[in-house]
Amino acid sequence: MYPAVTVVLLDLIRNITPYYEAHQNIFVSLRTQPCRNVHSVLEDERCLFVQETEECRESMHYIDYMHFMYCIVDSSNAFLFTSAIIALLLFVVCLGAIIHHLCVNRYVDSVLYVAKAWRLNEYIAGVTLLTYGNELAQVLSELKHHKSGDTELIYNQYLGTAVYQVSFLAALVIWLGPFAIYPEVIVPNVITLMIVSLLVEELMYDEQIGIFQTIILGVLYVAFLGALYTVTLMMDREGNRSRSQIEIRDADRKLVDIRRTEMVSNVEGNTSVTWLERIWQGVRAFRYEDFRTARWYRKFYLICSIPIEVIAFLLLPKVNYALPLHGWNKCLFVVNLNLFPLFLICTALVDMFSNTHLGWICLGSIATTACVSILVCAISSDDRKPVYFNCIGLFTIFGTSYLIMLLSYELIAILDTISIIGNISSASFVITILSWGSCWIDLVALRVLAMRGYPRLAFAGCIGAPVFNILVGLCTVFCIQMIRSGTTTIHVRDGTSGPTSAVYLFIVSFTLLLSVLFTRFQARKSLAFSLTVLYITFITYVVFCELEITHGYGTDHNDDGEYFQDRLKRTGMELSTE
Repeated sequence: MYPAVTVVLLDLIRNITPYYEAHQNIFVSLRTQPCRNVHSVLEDERCLFVQETEECRESMHYIDYMHFMYCIVDSSNAFLFTSAIIALLLFVVCLGAIIHHLCVNRYVDSVLYVAKAWRLNEYIAGVTLLTYGNELAQVLSELKHHKSGDTELIYNQYLGTAVYQVSFLAALVIWLGPFAIYPEVIVPNVITLMIVSLLVEELMYDEQIGIFQTIILGVLYVAFLGALYTVTLMMDREGNRSRSQIEIRDADRKLVDIRRTEMVSNVEGNTSVTWLERIWQGVRAFRYEDFRTARWYRKFYLICSIPIEVIAFLLLPKVNYALPLHGWNKCLFVVNLNLFPLFLICTALVDMFSNTHLGWICLGSIATTACVSILVCAISSDDRKPVYFNCIGLFTIFGTSYLIMLLSYELIAILDTISIIGNISSASFVITILSWGSCWIDLVALRVLAMRGYPRLAFAGCIGAPVFNILVGLCTVFCIQMIRSGTTTIHVRDGTSGPTSAVYLFIVSFTLLLSVLFTRFQARKSLAFSLTVLYITFITYVVFCELEITHGYGTDHNDDGEYFQDRLKRTGMELSTE
C-alpha cells in the first residue's frame, strides 16, 4: 500500500498525471432537441423549452398549439391541462365537420361536373382529377419536414397512407355496394402499385438518393399515365366507352336532367327570374322548406353552416349540374374573381414577403382581376352559361382543395401537438393518426361518391392516389431537398416502419389483384372483408411496435427523438473509451 501512495505523490509533484479531455456533448443546445423531450423537463421549465426548441414549431400553421398548451395553459394543473386537450379535440372535430361540408356541397359536385364535361370515364376521372384534388394538400404539406433534411416522417406517412387508401378506403367503397370492376385500368394500376412499393424501398434502402433515381420516379409516373390513356383509347375504339360513362345523379341517386337545368327558367318552377333573385339563389345556404322539415340536429347543422357557406360563396363559384345554369352566376363570379386571388396571396405569401411587398402584390392582383372582370362582364351574359365554364369548374375544384388544405394544415398541427403530449413515437403517429387526418378529404369524398352511385370512380381514386403520392410526392420532396442542400445526392432514411409499410402495401396490392382475378372482376363484400382484415393486421403490428412488444424492421431503428439521444449517448461512450 505504501509504495502505491508514494507513486501517486511523486506523480503529483512531477505533474505527470494524465489529463482527459472533457466531453463536448454534455451540454446540448435546446434548439437541436427533439420536441418530445418536453416530457423530460421540469414542469416550470417546459414553456422555456417549447419557446427555445425549433422542432416544436415545425408543424405550426397559424396557431402555435405547443405554446398554447405549455405557456398559456398551466401544464402542472392536471384538470386545466386535460380540459385544454379536450378543447383541442373538439376543435379537430369542428375542422373535420367543415371539411366534410365543403366536400359534400362543393368539391364532389365540381369533380363530377368537370369529369362529365370533359367526357372522362369513371376510372380516368378517379385516377387523375379526383386524385389531384385530394392529394395536392398532402404533397404540399409534407415539404415542411425537410427543414431538417430527414425523410423518415415523409416516407413513413406516404407508405402508411398508401396502405390505408388501398385497404381501408377501398374496402369502405366495396362495403357500400358491390360493383363490377373493369380490368383495362385497374389491373395496370394495381401492378404499378406493386412495382412502386418494391422500387421505392430499394431506392431508399441504400440511404442515398441521386438525381438519376429522382428522375426515375417522375418518369415512372408519366409512363403510368401514358399507359392508362393508351388503354382508354383502345377501349374507346372498341366501342366500350359507354359502360363507364358518368351519369349525373343527385343525393338520392336519381338521374338529373342536365339539359333541363341549363335553362334559367327552371329556378324552382318560375318562368322569369330577375338578377337579384339569381344572386339570392346562389348565396342562400339552404331552402326554407328543407330547414322546416329537418330534425333538430339537422337544423342546428344548417344554422352552423351559414358562415361557412357565406365565405365559400364569396371566394369560389358553385358548379353543379343540378343547379339552374349549372351554377353560373355572373355577379358572384366577378366577386370570386377579385376576392380569391387576394385570399390566396394573403395565406400563401404572408411568410415570404414583408408587409410592404405584400401590399404591392395585392394592388397588382386587384388591378389585374379588375381588368379580367370587365372582360368577363363584356363577353358573358346572365342567362347563358359561358363557353369557359369548364375552366370555372376546374377553378372550383382546386380552389376548394386549397381551402381544405388550409384546414387540414391546422388539423394536422393539432394532431401533432396531441401526439407530442401523448408521447407517441413519430413513426407510429405518421402511419396512423396523421395519415387518417391527411386522408379525411379522401374518406369523405370517396364515401359520398360511392353512396351517390359512383363506386368505380371512388375505387379508382383509392388505387390511383398512392401512386401519385409516392412517385410525385417523393420526387418533389427529393428535388426540394437537393435545391436546399446544393447537391445532387442527398441522405435519406426510411425509418423503423418504412420497409414494413412497403411490404404491407405489396401484400395488399397482390391480394387485391388475385381477388379480382378469381372473382372475375367483381368487387364483392368478401374482398372488402379481406382488405379490412389486412388493414387491422397492419394497425395491430404498428401498435405492438409502439408498445415495444415487437420491434419494427428498418434500416434505421430510431425515430426522431431516439435518433438524437442515441447519437448523443454513442458519441459519449466513444469518447470515454478513447
